[in-house]
Amino acid sequence: MHGMTKDERNAKLLAAYFPYKKAKVQGLSFFLVLLAFCTTLSGCGGVSSAPSEDSQVSGNWQFTLTPPSDNSLVSSPLQGGFLIGKNGSITGHVQYSIGVSLQGSPITCNNGVANVTGKMSGNSVTFTAVIGTLDASGHPATQTLTLNAGSLSADGSMIQNGTYTITAGWANFNNQLVSCGTQDTGKWSASLVPPLTGGFQGFFHSTNPSPAPFPNQDFPVSGTLAQGPNIGGATATVTGTLLFQDPVTLHNDYPCMSSASLNGTISGNTVLLQVFSTGGTIVGQIGQTPGSSAPQPSIVTFDNTQAGHVLHNLMSGPNGAGYLVTTKSCSGGDYGNVCLALGSSKACSQPVSLTPFALTFPPQLVASAATPQTVTLTNNTSSQLTGLHLSLQENDSGLFYSSGGGDFNGARSFTEQDACSQNGSIALDPGGSCVITVNFAPQQSCPWLPQSSGAASIQGSPPARCPFPLTAALTVTVPGGSPDADNEFSVPLTGTGMSRIVPSVPEIDFGAEAVGEASPPQTLTFTNQSLSPVTILPPPATPCAYGVGGLQPPQPRPPIPSSGLGGIQLAETQLSNPYPILADTNVSPPTVDYFCDIDPPPSLGGSGMPNFQIADDTCSGQTLAAFGQSGDSCSLRITFVPQRATWSTITGNGLDDFVQLNTSWCGDAHNRAENNCEVDSGRFPVEIKTNLPSPLRMSPSAGMDFGFVLKGATSRSRSVTIFNDPVDPMAGAVSFTAKQNTSADYFETDNCPATLPSNQSCTVMVTFTPSVVGLDPGQITFTYNISSSTSTQIGLTQTLFLRGTGQ
Repeated sequence: MHGMTKDERNAKLLAAYFPYKKAKVQGLSFFLVLLAFCTTLSGCGGVSSAPSEDSQVSGNWQFTLTPPSDNSLVSSPLQGGFLIGKNGSITGHVQYSIGVSLQGSPITCNNGVANVTGKMSGNSVTFTAVIGTLDASGHPATQTLTLNAGSLSADGSMIQNGTYTITAGWANFNNQLVSCGTQDTGKWSASLVPPLTGGFQGFFHSTNPSPAPFPNQDFPVSGTLAQGPNIGGATATVTGTLLFQDPVTLHNDYPCMSSASLNGTISGNTVLLQVFSTGGTIVGQIGQTPGSSAPQPSIVTFDNTQAGHVLHNLMSGPNGAGYLVTTKSCSGGDYGNVCLALGSSKACSQPVSLTPFALTFPPQLVASAATPQTVTLTNNTSSQLTGLHLSLQENDSGLFYSSGGGDFNGARSFTEQDACSQNGSIALDPGGSCVITVNFAPQQSCPWLPQSSGAASIQGSPPARCPFPLTAALTVTVPGGSPDADNEFSVPLTGTGMSRIVPSVPEIDFGAEAVGEASPPQTLTFTNQSLSPVTILPPPATPCAYGVGGLQPPQPRPPIPSSGLGGIQLAETQLSNPYPILADTNVSPPTVDYFCDIDPPPSLGGSGMPNFQIADDTCSGQTLAAFGQSGDSCSLRITFVPQRATWSTITGNGLDDFVQLNTSWCGDAHNRAENNCEVDSGRFPVEIKTNLPSPLRMSPSAGMDFGFVLKGATSRSRSVTIFNDPVDPMAGAVSFTAKQNTSADYFETDNCPATLPSNQSCTVMVTFTPSVVGLDPGQITFTYNISSSTSTQIGLTQTLFLRGTGQ
């Protein structure tokens, strides 16, 4: 090319590579074309080539390693992780878990993330994973997993028919050096997991056992998911949203929350997602990493099914679940199974639906006419469903009637009617539906025997929480199950029964008194809140016990028993050896025997007198007029008179009794000639508490009832005087050592000195600022020592009982 210009030489070179190209290329135009050409080849002077990515191998893989023949491994040592292929070389990270059998039980002796390298030749793939372990002497070492000659499928979704070898390893388990995989061989394969990205639909199916907030309820959920980039790590990020909305009504059906955001990871087909509220607080979790314990949810997987790609879990044992949620609206928490189908997949469609998702009945008077509401059961499938079973189960205390029903007459508060079932079995055509009518006629407002220390449930709830909601569940069982292996679908039922007679306060609290003393009386008023007259029965012939006979009660109200209930009853519920409530199983419904003020009887050395005595009873045998009329209330005064047989040996927290008023109501304002009468017995108990023996006297009482206070507002101050009684058998100087306030909603101040001499007093003042709506109780407990000329007693307590309701 001697004698040619620069442009002529360049054109000559380009023509040698592109003989069909005759056009003259000059200057910068030639350079750009040459650069593009060099990029397609290797070399070309100083111009380097871009690395190519083997898309068949790059991605998220789930590995399956068949345990070797010597049973030294009990699970696949490699699980999931991300690989990147470039120019035939493979790098990445995969999660591993070495599981072995130790004394017949499977254990995980080593787990973590393995660095993986490999290569691809044609469609043959080989990997090497290096794992940190111990040697036979307990020193740090490495364990090698070599995955040989796996064959990549034509569509790049599977690697199959490979063999692997694993070297020996050891681990320190419970301070014992154990074998963590012996040197052996086995088979291996891997499945490519598609990106967890796109829209989804599905459900949360609660598996909480009754009486949990949402037993067996099914809640539709939709949203989006987005998987982060593949950087060759053991996991990739996943973000997303949740929306709880019924696809038909477009209403939020999930009581815990309406929407949420998700943030988590995917490794292989194992997914873990944290659930965040709209305020950014973690309120739940979908899935978990292996090794977590109950009540955490179980592992969820992203799998390819015949109906599409599905993020789901299958029930595994009584605590099996795929999600866990706890928010302010469902503080008790909810957990259950999850199934989310990506794209247009219908894999997570349930066979049936029940609408509405819950029934709440307005409060109504005990024994009033039933109020109906309806539930629609729909077949969501394209085929006939047969053998569906419908049931209605009440949540009651079960003290007397094993077959269900309230504590007082065996009659159910909830009943159902339908045209769907025959002999308990239902058949529905494709897309067909039927209507179920639920009737609510409350038979009680509170359980027979509430307990002050119990949880908020139908049995074990303080009377201050009355009237307590009555609950039940309407459940449809589908043979053949559902996508989450749970074949029960329920609608919770809630209603409140209101007693016709209501007390002025739910609790009366007495301070300590000595044997031979009597407290000032406390007044309790009962008011008829119905529109019909109510008769309070006269005292029973046997003053300390009565029974409900074995007559079958008509529905929905029982007759007045011929033996006659009556008057005011008192019952102690927390003595060390109380007389039990008895249920006679020889009659149906059972005979209910009830003992009032169950001190030891005189034959056992008791005084024969109750600790609580009623004076000025204007209730027993009286008829109270309808609400708002003159004579619609009555009252009685209760005095604490400790008896030597019980008070001198009392332990624990003092006495805990309740007052029960037995009334009769016949008919209503429109039909007073009705003969079927309601015995409104024990449905509005008033609790009576005392403090333990002490020289400290509280006046006017040991309790403060602040009534209703607006949430966030502060009540007026209430005060109690504490007097150190010099004539008490335990008399002496009282030294206060501690003060415990169980609720921040109550603010306490006092002028009590560190030591309160005998015959001296001080004042305690309390205000109430409710932070919640509803009953908001509290206690202030004073711990003290007594020093007298004869003895010193330490660690004694007295309690001030606090009650208020936030509005």
